[in-house]
Amino acid sequence: MRNRGERGYQILSYVVIGMLSAASLYPILYVISMSLVNEQEWIQRNGFIFFPYRPTLLAYERLFSGSIFTDALKVSVIRTIVGTALTLTMTAVAAYVVSRKQLVGRKVFLFLVLVTVLFNSGMIPTYLVMKDFHLLDTFWALIVPALIDSWSLLVLKQFFEGIPKEVEESAEIDGAGDWTLMSKVILPMSKPALAAIGLFVAVAHWNSWFDAFLYINNSDWMPLQLVMRNMFANANIGSNFNPTSVLNPAQRVSTESLKMAVAVIGTVPILLVYPFLQKHFTKGMYLGAVKG
Repeated sequence: MRNRGERGYQILSYVVIGMLSAASLYPILYVISMSLVNEQEWIQRNGFIFFPYRPTLLAYERLFSGSIFTDALKVSVIRTIVGTALTLTMTAVAAYVVSRKQLVGRKVFLFLVLVTVLFNSGMIPTYLVMKDFHLLDTFWALIVPALIDSWSLLVLKQFFEGIPKEVEESAEIDGAGDWTLMSKVILPMSKPALAAIGLFVAVAHWNSWFDAFLYINNSDWMPLQLVMRNMFANANIGSNFNPTSVLNPAQRVSTESLKMAVAVIGTVPILLVYPFLQKHFTKGMYLGAVKG
């Protein structure tokens, strides 16, 4: 009776999980399919396409034919890489410093960090600071404001404090200073935490557009997400990417297909990062289970 009940529970679980997975995959497949059709098929099928009959990369060709879109993609990629690396470095160093119990004024520093978690300076004061530091219309306007993430700093501080003191004492006996202790002992043991925080920071940089909307007027430094936002807000997006000489619907792309292609390009790259960090997430879960 118990075995029969367990089997029923497993079958029900598989059915529920399968339905949820299908519901989650449907929007993704719909967006990808819509980006792979030309205007002719889009009209013939009344704008609802789950599986394209004649898939084409015409929408992507139209997007990448313009320098604005390709330049924006480069800016977003460079911003994500540079911003994530610098934020992780600065945050990890600051977290290591405040995790040292012998630090003079440690509680004051922690209080100041906590204040920045709960409150921010506001849009106008931040803009004025960026202006005074001559960061407007520069690449660093997208990087400097997020150099240290206060919440991640507190998370890393707790993680560092959870590392056994015997490990640190052993390194200090071998002559390791603070820099060697941090770079050779503490940070390598904190890869799961760094991987998780790095992914969050990378996603934030990749998806961010409002800071560029405030600080960037030069199109050379506009990230992909801001260009996407402007394209979605533009009702004439289709005419901008369809040459006037192209009259054949089979060689044209609809506005909806262009929007879906933009959504795919704006989503897929950051999704490809996760498989490279998955092992660190798994390791972190195992470490937490052993410690518990």
